[in-house]
Amino acid sequence: MAIVVEDGSLDETGANSFISLADFKTYAASRGLTLPADLTVEAYLVKAADYINYYSDRFIGTLVDRDQPMSWPRDSVVIEGWEWEPNEIPRQVVSLQCALTVELVNGQDIYNPASALPVVREKVDVIEVEYANPGQPAKMSKTRESQAILRLLLKNSGLSLALRA
Repeated sequence: MAIVVEDGSLDETGANSFISLADFKTYAASRGLTLPADLTVEAYLVKAADYINYYSDRFIGTLVDRDQPMSWPRDSVVIEGWEWEPNEIPRQVVSLQCALTVELVNGQDIYNPASALPVVREKVDVIEVEYANPGQPAKMSKTRESQAILRLLLKNSGLSLALRA
């Protein structure tokens, strides 16, 4: 599998990533992360990009071209008060792909994150039941880095209140 990077130019047919393998290795090394073999990391990079593309209709802005293979670049994008040109991939998108890839490398399921709720398991004969334990306080879950970055890129990512007179 080869990584084909979308750099904002929309020139790359078959683009499947927002960051190259070499750049991701630099990202990981700067954080002291140990990576598996290159082919596995390439697959994780593509899976992370697929996850990002899954949110395409919820991202701020609009696609630049109706036939573009990736969810970015986009037109009419303002992130944290800064405008991004329709031929740029925002650094937050690259950071999101990196964070998701790290989660995948660490064995996390990015589509179905583990719950932090306390559970009770009961087994009666051959039937085992698992349910939330209302008698134990729930532990606050730590927000995954990827989800914090993702919220920056979504339409209406914060609370909004409409007041009518």
